[in-house]
Amino acid sequence: RTDRLFTDTMGGEKRAYDGGGGKKNKKAFYGRPKTLATIPYDAMGYIVTSDAGRERYSWRDTVRNLNDTYESIFPEEAAAAAAAQSEKVADDSKDASDKLAAELAELKESGGDEAADFARAERFKHVNLDLKACVFVRMKWEATQKINPSELVRRMLTNTRDKGEPVSRHTLRIVPVEKVCFAAVEDVVKAAKPLIDEAFPADCEEGKEKTFAVVFNSRANCTLRRSELVPEIANLVPEPHKVELNKPQLVVLVEAVKGVATVAVVKDYYGLLKYNQRLLSMNEEERQAERARCMPPAKDTEEKKDEEKKEADGEDKEETKEETKEETKEE
Repeated sequence: RTDRLFTDTMGGEKRAYDGGGGKKNKKAFYGRPKTLATIPYDAMGYIVTSDAGRERYSWRDTVRNLNDTYESIFPEEAAAAAAAQSEKVADDSKDASDKLAAELAELKESGGDEAADFARAERFKHVNLDLKACVFVRMKWEATQKINPSELVRRMLTNTRDKGEPVSRHTLRIVPVEKVCFAAVEDVVKAAKPLIDEAFPADCEEGKEKTFAVVFNSRANCTLRRSELVPEIANLVPEPHKVELNKPQLVVLVEAVKGVATVAVVKDYYGLLKYNQRLLSMNEEERQAERARCMPPAKDTEEKKDEEKKEADGEDKEETKEETKEETKEE
């Protein structure tokens, strides 16, 4: 380029200068800029993992399945929604001028709060996390007062395991979220304490104590350490209750996603295959094939093969030595 300037350096050499500080190269080197997309602190809902590139289809199916399960538990809300839809159809048949006048009158009476009500109208809402194969589905606050997110998804996945439906083609795990906090050990312990106090009462009767385990997973986060967090969470559970790592009755589930951490207390975690909807919709043979497809080859098997090969080579050498000894004796 003819418009490029040349400046002297300390060594006396000349270097081309673009005038832009190499912004293009910097962007290409450091990749795309980071975003602030994350789970809101006051949110309750679900972390949904899916096939890469199929996030949209996954959360769409999950929202539909959750709504169907919710309306099967609370049929009166489904009836109210159907009545509202019929009223909307009847309103559409009115004259345009009458509709406009009615809407203006409603806005005057409500004081302009219709926009706020409309923002919270959906029971389940998608929240973009800007992560590959992972989204967040937020549950409406009024719905959480009727049923806990953990209980709702447990019922849905139980139906998937027992009846084979509902299912989703691209959804993998559906992790409930009851508390959201900053991703630090002190904050996670503070957020988990009320949930643990409710699920594990200290004054429970004899024979009603529960077994528990603490499960920690991390996505796009390197600040929380499993070795530091798990003992602190386990210490919150009072004495009558015992640790059981194989088949616990309750699991304290902690998920670190970017700069936040989520906490939930779930039932039948291992019985529902770690809340994996895809595996629950399969039979045993299909599950084994899916696990073999997803899991990388274990190093132990390769080491075992090498050991077996060495043992076989050693046996062959011993056999050849014995044969040579016998031949020498015969001679």
